[in-house]
Amino acid sequence: MKDTTAKLKLGAKGLARGLVGAVSPALLRRIQLARAHKMYLEEPTRGPRRLLLEPTTGCNHQCIMCWDHSPRLAKPTPGSHMPFEHVCSLLRDMAALGAEEVWLAGRGEPLVHPKAREILQTIGSLGMRSIITTNAGRLTEELADQLCTWGLQQLSISIDSGTPETYTKVHGGAPEDRARILALIKHLSRRPDKPRLLVSMVLSQWNFRELLDLVRDATDAGVTGVVIGGMRPVPFDSTDLALNEDDWARVRDDLAKAAELTRAAGVDLATDNIRPAEKPRSEVPGSASADRDGGLPKAGLATWPYADMACFIGHLFTVIDVHGNIHGCCTCQNKLGSLGGASFRDIWWSRPYQLYRQVLREMPTTGLTPPRCECRHGCGHVSENAQLQRELGFTFPPHAPETPFATRKDLAEALCRHLDAILPPLQRTYQFADLPAGDETSASRLRQVGIMSGIGSMDGVSLFEPQRMLARGDCEDVLWRALVASGLEADRADALIAKSRAGSGHSAEPLEKRDMGEWLAALAKSLNSR
Repeated sequence: MKDTTAKLKLGAKGLARGLVGAVSPALLRRIQLARAHKMYLEEPTRGPRRLLLEPTTGCNHQCIMCWDHSPRLAKPTPGSHMPFEHVCSLLRDMAALGAEEVWLAGRGEPLVHPKAREILQTIGSLGMRSIITTNAGRLTEELADQLCTWGLQQLSISIDSGTPETYTKVHGGAPEDRARILALIKHLSRRPDKPRLLVSMVLSQWNFRELLDLVRDATDAGVTGVVIGGMRPVPFDSTDLALNEDDWARVRDDLAKAAELTRAAGVDLATDNIRPAEKPRSEVPGSASADRDGGLPKAGLATWPYADMACFIGHLFTVIDVHGNIHGCCTCQNKLGSLGGASFRDIWWSRPYQLYRQVLREMPTTGLTPPRCECRHGCGHVSENAQLQRELGFTFPPHAPETPFATRKDLAEALCRHLDAILPPLQRTYQFADLPAGDETSASRLRQVGIMSGIGSMDGVSLFEPQRMLARGDCEDVLWRALVASGLEADRADALIAKSRAGSGHSAEPLEKRDMGEWLAALAKSLNSR
């Protein structure tokens, strides 16, 4: 009965829109813009249009650059599956809230889930489209054809190589799999109901010289797009994988050639996941200062796109991991709720989610990103946000500084200044990163401080990554400001920081991952004893 009523309501709305559009297209456009402003500049009036679901953390490959399954990891992420009944219940709830797409991705290979086929069939039966990010190691031609009949909208395949030898070196898969995957793409490209077909490469020292080889093979296979990304910091020694300045110079030249190849073939080339600092001649959609040269900005002029453009992903998109934890985006580690304690509907309109959306909307004005988000490292949603901003005509006042924040300390101090405006007192629900649980008073005070989880996201690189370090003195200064902002007396803040510093080394030394964790634990203990 409920389904019938919902269908009748949708039919009535569609009829009303049709009548208004027939009478006056301009009036219909004004109504649509008014609703869009309410939707994106306030709180959403419906659920997310797209869900990224992590059905499993298991994987059949061991990609060298992977955060979770690289053979270099001391403790790879254990493989676990979301129970099929939980997946089905969640999918029904999301369909009822108006979700249109379900993206299967995450820390594992979606097709490793024992009920992967049934999950994809359920998505289609509920009237939603599916998107899959996969290494295609378990994707057969028969399954691929079946997926198309179930509403597969996009298939994104990680190949990361231009030769079979490099494919095996990077992925750990059989060398013949590369040719098989390209043949599978060619087969799908000939279907009348073909999905968007994307091939991706994460650049490293092992494969960057093969960028053009991959682009040529992918375009010959009939892909819709090629996605080139930079390697994100990983929790192991990756110095032999990092590109130097000369390497990036070659990458920029090859990207310019790749742009010509893909343009001639009618194929999209996406480089949003390369940090602006690493790709001064790569396309940065939404950037107002890019000086075009053959379709690409000239060297040195690429800027962070959210300097003059807001992010609306908090209104359109959500991420649910294998344990039912909800995150705002695939580059955000800020847990906004858990399905173990509440329904998705309640979490979507909760105070933490409202604050998350507010910070995203205010990025052009404040220059600040949400806590534990890597917006500055590289964002796969830039094009979507840029298109939405163009269509709806949103404009935002620039943030006060005339130039970008110069240092991590500048950013941290700016967050302290904006702390009360962005995360009002007693409503700061973002958790401290990597801290042991304390009593309720301590936990509440750490939430009020909320600063450390924010520092890690402000330039897109977490403090807990050993590749990037912050001087201990600067960090202490930031924490002191945050403690005072949370209501502690200045003398008491000094004493707490001095107590936590004991035995942690000289204050001029940089903070690495190991001693940062110890130091923050000492600070938490000091707060417990307050």
